[in-house]
Amino acid sequence: MNTSDGKPGQDAEQEEVRGVAARLSDIPPDRLVEEVVSVWDELIRVEEDLTVSRQRARVLEMELGARGDDGLMRVRLAELEEALRVADARVSQMEGLLENERRRRADLEEGAGQGRVEELQEENSRLLRSEEEQMMLILDMEVQIDRLVSELEEG
Repeated sequence: MNTSDGKPGQDAEQEEVRGVAARLSDIPPDRLVEEVVSVWDELIRVEEDLTVSRQRARVLEMELGARGDDGLMRVRLAELEEALRVADARVSQMEGLLENERRRRADLEEGAGQGRVEELQEENSRLLRSEEEQMMLILDMEVQIDRLVSELEEG
């Protein structure tokens, strides 16, 4: 054991390498090439078998995951659809409020002071921002539903 360089067993490894080198030097070069090619071919075949086995394992894992996740995906899809319905109802409500506010604004512009008009304009701006936020929420939910539906169709 060589402890001066901090690698125990290195001497044994070097001795083994020297032993292998001595045995290989006794083999004729042509025979050595044939052995290397043979071992190389065997290694390639084993690697191909390993790759095929890993691919099969991944396919089986995906199938098992899909079977287990199918119920969860359906529940999640139902939740997202319900959230979308709620968001649609909220958007309809917000659109109604916006329309009412527009009518009130038009009425007030004809008969009210500038202060009230500005107040209504601010309220209108707030409602428009709220509507935009709701639309973004709906669009996001639609994307999530489309993704879940495509995952269900693929599974």
